[in-house]
Amino acid sequence: MKINWYPGHMASAKRMLCENLRLIDIAILMLDARIPYSSRNPDLDRLLENKQVLTVLNKADLADPALTKEWVEEFRAKGHEVMAVCGRSVRRADILAALERLARPAVEKARARGMNKTVRVLCAGVPNVGKSTLINTLAGSARARTGDRAGVTRGKQWIRINDRLELLDSPGLLWPRLDNQTAAARLAITGALNDDILDKEELALELVKQVSAAYPENLAARYGVAVSDTPLETYESICLARGLLLKGGQPDFLRGAVMLIDEYRSGKIGRMTLDLPFARLSGDTASCNKAVGEDKEGIPAHGEE
Repeated sequence: MKINWYPGHMASAKRMLCENLRLIDIAILMLDARIPYSSRNPDLDRLLENKQVLTVLNKADLADPALTKEWVEEFRAKGHEVMAVCGRSVRRADILAALERLARPAVEKARARGMNKTVRVLCAGVPNVGKSTLINTLAGSARARTGDRAGVTRGKQWIRINDRLELLDSPGLLWPRLDNQTAAARLAITGALNDDILDKEELALELVKQVSAAYPENLAARYGVAVSDTPLETYESICLARGLLLKGGQPDFLRGAVMLIDEYRSGKIGRMTLDLPFARLSGDTASCNKAVGEDKEGIPAHGEE
């Protein structure tokens, strides 16, 4: 399954970001805690390399808590300001405190000139990572459009948070070519791509393959099946166990796909992280079933590419 998605509004959104970059003091870079590497847009890294950045690992309630802790430690070791949050239950005060720490140099510089500065913050990330939900939490009201599918936010929205902070909610951004198809599959599995462009049965098979390799016990516990060495056999067993059948008793793979994708995204199969922290990767990529491709350079230190 070859995956790529870069609709026209993303190219427009990238141009908009470039045009407004000079107005930005700080950026909130939102990543999916289940796939912190795969959801990291290299174009955003380049655009924000000279900005103060708060990295937010969102949807931590759906991720493996032990691996989330390791990812946070890895980001901090590279000098990043980082925190893990749980979607709608994020603590507003914690985010605001982190932003104010990052904004202090710009605020003090303006104060030295006798000026009161409004700090402008960009909230950026891949589609459906939770940017608008976070902004609404910070604003204390539903100011930004939200949804559980990719591509809800389409245009620029400046949103006043308090008398010191304004946030720019940008559309979710991917990069033009998803060359790393392991990362592309994980973006699709977690809902960062438009489901309408995907073959649901192939995506569900890829989901079963990745979860079988990383968390076989979760599939066994949720569906009461033995996890096979062959993902297709496991997929078929899940359909049969749930009574998802066509006429003649054959497994209904399409209904099974819809169920599997929905239950993974909602956390019903368990808390799982598909990207391993780079500190865990050995020289044998075959043994690293959660690793993304063969890229072991890890997280760049802040300001590096």
